Parts: sequence; structure tokens; C-alpha cells
Amino acid sequence: MDNFLLQAITNELDPALRSQRLGRIAQLNTTDVAFDFRLRDGRWLVASTDPARLALYLTTRQPKQLSEEYRTDTAFVSLVKKHLGNAKLTTLEKLGYDRVIRFEFEAEDETGQTKKRSLIVLLTGRGANLLLIESGRILARLRESNDAAADLDEYSEPAPPADKLDPFLCSAAQLYGLIAASDGDIALAAQKNFIGFSPAYARELAFRARTSDAELALRTLLGDLFESNPVPAIYSTPSLDELKREIGREEYSLTLSPIELLHLFALDKTDFSTVNEAADAYFTLIEERRRFVARKQKLTSQFSAKLKKQRTLAANLRRELAGCVKSETHQRWAELLLANLHQAVKINGKFTVTDFYDEAQSSIEIPAAEKATAKEAAEHYFKLARKARHGVEAIQARLPEIEADMTNLENKLATLAKITRSEELRAGFEVDSQPQPIRQEKPKTQPGKKPKEEKLSGMRRYRSTDGYEILIGRTDRDNDNLTVRIAKSYDLWFHAADYPGSHAVLRNPLRREVPWNSILEAAQLAAKFSQARENAKVAVNYCEKKFVTKPKGFAPGQVRLSSFKTVMVEPREAGEKL
Repeated sequence: MDNFLLQAITNELDPALRSQRLGRIAQLNTTDVAFDFRLRDGRWLVASTDPARLALYLTTRQPKQLSEEYRTDTAFVSLVKKHLGNAKLTTLEKLGYDRVIRFEFEAEDETGQTKKRSLIVLLTGRGANLLLIESGRILARLRESNDAAADLDEYSEPAPPADKLDPFLCSAAQLYGLIAASDGDIALAAQKNFIGFSPAYARELAFRARTSDAELALRTLLGDLFESNPVPAIYSTPSLDELKREIGREEYSLTLSPIELLHLFALDKTDFSTVNEAADAYFTLIEERRRFVARKQKLTSQFSAKLKKQRTLAANLRRELAGCVKSETHQRWAELLLANLHQAVKINGKFTVTDFYDEAQSSIEIPAAEKATAKEAAEHYFKLARKARHGVEAIQARLPEIEADMTNLENKLATLAKITRSEELRAGFEVDSQPQPIRQEKPKTQPGKKPKEEKLSGMRRYRSTDGYEILIGRTDRDNDNLTVRIAKSYDLWFHAADYPGSHAVLRNPLRREVPWNSILEAAQLAAKFSQARENAKVAVNYCEKKFVTKPKGFAPGQVRLSSFKTVMVEPREAGEKL
């Protein structure tokens, strides 16, 4: 997100958010956070500090639509809730020379006194971050840095870049001097020397300078950016509608601008009424494309790994088959040894026998294979011949299946490479990658011994539609027993967020990827057996059991989660009750 676009977005955010109170906060992933300022139209403010997609804009999408990793209870979110919960936004401003936005709040402390606190949004490349500030001291930061200087407790605003000029203060003589120093390349001169000039606006300046004086072109461009009303648009090729349909196409161009970019006249242009609306559409498309590419890459990796495994297996089988061609030789040696049982002579580890298969009945030598007698050697070669014949039969029966599987995987990879639409990916491939329903394996026991029965007293038991067992604790002590003693590391653990209730565990003994339908059913059960059971929708936190701990001193039923995801479900008794 460039400096000029961020300024235009901030100009729209100021009247929309000023005097609003901060409500819910959702951490979408390690770099993105969404803030609810309780706007009447329900829009959320999204801030992304991912260097690959820096962003700040209002969106109509809800947190669960913005990210599959939607989390609410993280250290940063907890501290922002504590210090800015229900705080009133009094000031919203952006540094004119950098991509830094300050949100000033009036918040009450523990004694009821009003305090001024700030939320700083830094969208400055790799150093992008969200900071919670009070009296110049950093109370919390979204991203920890490896740079010790960046992790100091005191906050100071970045100084203007010493090597660049404010384009508003650039004289005509300076401008022409910069252009001359860049060998007449106006775009290069602007990008290298002016604050805020990204490549897109540098090219726009050069394009406008073709039909007018360079100084006039610069003043006109700055006027469009800062003095005229925004005319936001997305420039794309192909069209935005076509790109939405074919979200995965390799060749595409996408540019978001708050003003008209004349140098992009050849591209398809989609106009929007506000800059934030254009930003929402732009970043929605970018995120959908990112998810599509990630899903496609995952499937490609899965199929490629399977194909590599099958190719290795086929090569090994062909190598074994080549080794089995000696079966006829071994059979012949065995028969000759038996035919010469009494006259075979062993010399230097070989039996000398008469070759009755030869018309001249010449003598040949057969390796003794470390056997003492001709009879033992014959039995050894008969065994090798039988084994080779059986191996040939098994390999010849198995190879066609493996080769057919390889052809199928190669066809899938070839088809997958051409897919550019999300619906084609879901319909043709994502079903294949879903794990199949499993049957619970019976514990192995030694003969004569009764299997040791697992004590599941105090538990409600259910089976999901995919065959996974779900256990629900009845009391706090039953919850402890279920979570601490019964659940295994790769089982999934569920609990209603922000409400007392039962612990739920979806057992996963084979450590497979659990189908989404089973996760939803376990979450619905956790919501059903909680104090939120009367709500229409309930947020349920879930994670693998290995992320659940019970520190010393915690009351029965209380645990700590080191990592988890959240899903919204309707409380109900899902699955089959056992």
C-alpha cells in the first residue's frame, strides 16, 4: 500500500471513525487484526502488517470470512481490549511523509480517570507493526522483531527521509536538475527523489509530462492526489469480473488508485464510489487468489509426492522382476544336481555334473551355494526357483495397477496445472484430498489376555458422521480427567469461548486430518453442553490436545491454551449418541 493511497484511505476513515468507540477485536492471523468501531453498516477496520500485502481499510466482511485462522484471545488482543476497550477515538491522522497512522483514544483506567492512549499502525515494509502506546511508552506490539532497536519500550515517530524531497516544496530548477541527473528519465527521477512516489505514480508523472511541461505535470498530479475529490478505481487485465471468475490465471495485472491513472488507459477500469470500497474489493480479490494458489499448491504437492512414491515403487518392482529371470537357471541347476546326485563332485565350492540337457552331455560346474551335499544344493536352488516364480507372478499382477495409478496421477497434475477457477478446484480435486471415514481400531492384545478396558466414567459419548468418537465431560473433575488423562496429543479439544461448559474431545487415534464436518459436529456438542446453549450462534475454540495445559494451582476444569482456532456454530446435539 503506497503513501498516496494510504493518505486517501485515512482521509475517508477520519469522518467515519472519529468519536466512535472501539468494540470487538479479532486477530485474523499473526500479522492481521480487525477492529469493530460499531459502525451502523457493520463494517470492520482491517490492518495487515504482512509485508507482502500491507493494508488498512474498511470491509463489509466479518472476521470469520476474512481468515480461516480467526483468533480472539491472543496477548496483543487481550492488552488492546484491556487498555482500549470501549475507548473513544478522538484523533486519526497520518504522517505526511511516511506510512504511519496514529489513532488517538480517550480511555478510562482502573480508577475511572481518563487516559490518552494511541494505536499506531506502521505499514513500513518489513518493519510493519501495530503498537499500543501510552505517554510515549509501548504497552504492546503485534509483531516481535529480531532487531533489538525495534523492540525498545519507548516509541518515537520515524523522521522524514533525509535523502528525499517533499514534492510540494520542489522548485522547477530542482525538478529539472533531478531529471537531468537521471538521464532524462522523469519516472526514475520521481521515484528516487520524491517522498511517497511509488513506481505507479512515477510512471503517471512521466506519462503526463509527454503532453505538458514536467513541472506542470507534477503540480497537476499532486492536485489530483491532495486537492481534488478521489476518483478511486481498480485497473486490471483482464476485467475485474473475468479475474474473479478465473481467480487463478497466471497472467494478470491489478492496480488500485485513488485517482485516475492516465498511463493505464489500455487496461480495464472499474470505478468505485469510495476509496475504502475499492480497497475492500482489491484486497478481497488478492486474498481469494492467495487462498486459491495455496490450495492448488497443496494439491500439487500431494499428487507429486504420491506420483514420486509410485514411480519409486515401480522401479523397485522392475528391478526385482529383472532379478527373477534366473528362476529358469536355478530350476535347471536343481534338476541336474538331483540327476547327478551320486556322481556329482565338489571342487573349490562348485559341483561338477553332467549336463543332460546338452546333446554332447558335457560337464558343467554349478555353485555349491555353501551347501555340503548336492542334495542340499538342489533343495536350495528349487527354493530359489519357486520364490522367483512366485515373485514374477506377484510383480506382473501388481505392476499394471501401479502404472495405471501413475498415469492417473500424471493426468491429475496436468489437469490441475490448467485450472484457474475455484469451483473447478473444489469439484474436481478437493474431494480427493479429504480423508476417508475411519473405523476405530480395536486395541491389540496378547492371546489369552483380556483387553484392558478404558475407564470412561463421567463422559457422554458420541460418534460423528465420519466415524470419529467424541467424548464430553460432565463435571469439572470429569473435564480434567478427559483433558489431562484420556485425550492424546493429536486428539482435537473443544470448549465454548467465554462461557463455562464441558470439555469436548474428538479422538484421532490414527493421527489423520480430521474432516471438517466432524470438527463442526464436535464444536456443536461443546456449545450444546455449555452455558451458551440458548444462543443462536456460539464461538467455540478448538486445537490439538498438545496445545492444552493445566498449570499447577488451576481450579478443576481450568486449562490454558497456547494456540487455537475459533469456529462459529449453532449449539445442538450432533452426531450419533452412544
